[in-house]
Amino acid sequence: MKVYKNDNLQKEAEAFDNQVSTRIAKGFIPDLRNLQKVEWFYNNPWREPEFARIQWLPTIVSIITKASETGKHILEIGCGHGMLSLELARNGLDVTGIDLSPKSIEVANEFKGKNQHIENFGSLEYICDDFLSLNLPHNCFDCVVFFRTLHHFPNIKEVVKKVYELLVANGRILLCEPIRSKFDHNAAEFALILRTLLPTWESYEFKVDIEWNEKIWKEKVDEIYNEYVYKDRHRQSVMDNSTDSAEDILAAVKSYFKVEYLKYSDAFIDKLIGGLRGKSRFKLARFLKFLDNYMVENRILPPTSMTLFAVKKSESTIKAIV
Repeated sequence: MKVYKNDNLQKEAEAFDNQVSTRIAKGFIPDLRNLQKVEWFYNNPWREPEFARIQWLPTIVSIITKASETGKHILEIGCGHGMLSLELARNGLDVTGIDLSPKSIEVANEFKGKNQHIENFGSLEYICDDFLSLNLPHNCFDCVVFFRTLHHFPNIKEVVKKVYELLVANGRILLCEPIRSKFDHNAAEFALILRTLLPTWESYEFKVDIEWNEKIWKEKVDEIYNEYVYKDRHRQSVMDNSTDSAEDILAAVKSYFKVEYLKYSDAFIDKLIGGLRGKSRFKLARFLKFLDNYMVENRILPPTSMTLFAVKKSESTIKAIV
């Protein structure tokens, strides 16, 4: 069993040990090609494979495509149960996945062993350790990937600097990260309206059979706000939300990389799409995905997620800036 000297790292590892254990016990399969319905999730996009495809597949495909174009050697930091690392390897890439959580790495190796898609399979190795403490050779990876994990690092400048050192010339950093600091109470009110009016995990009788007043409305808005920003009981782990600012992430990345692609998304969709119910839920999910994109692109509601691809600057450029 891996034990970390840093108390926060230990608590972080234990939190995700518990999370992955619970999800696997409830029937979740961390394999994009073998997803199944998990009734235990109530508003999570991974509740049903089609919800996951609508919400996450375009981003995942773009990451795999860009990684494949860049080179063969890929490092995923915070690989968790290995779902993305496994899919990258299935696309002919040589993948190393790193995660703090021993249970996550155990599950990742289990599903690596169950993989039946061996044609064009590259290679896949998992390491259970703290990325910043791990001694990896410099200039050895073509791409470094963060999928919803960079925000768990308190000092992202230190993380990005190490990523820079690990990458070959013209290597890329690919990330998809929550930026919860942008979520506001106007967005929470819009999410509450949608949750109240649409067929979701809560019955209409439960949702509308209330003596509505301004106090109740504000309480419900506050609860949704706390959920979206992972505040109070919604917080995942001790290091969750260590970084939740798009500006901080961009500043750290731009110090060492040239940004090639940047997309903002997810005004309200990620905590609603998996909660839809009824026979038309997938058609409704596609409409809401369009609406969410429209709201973000037209700056009607703030985004809570960013996807960024950036290429490594030359050392001479970095020295000139410094």
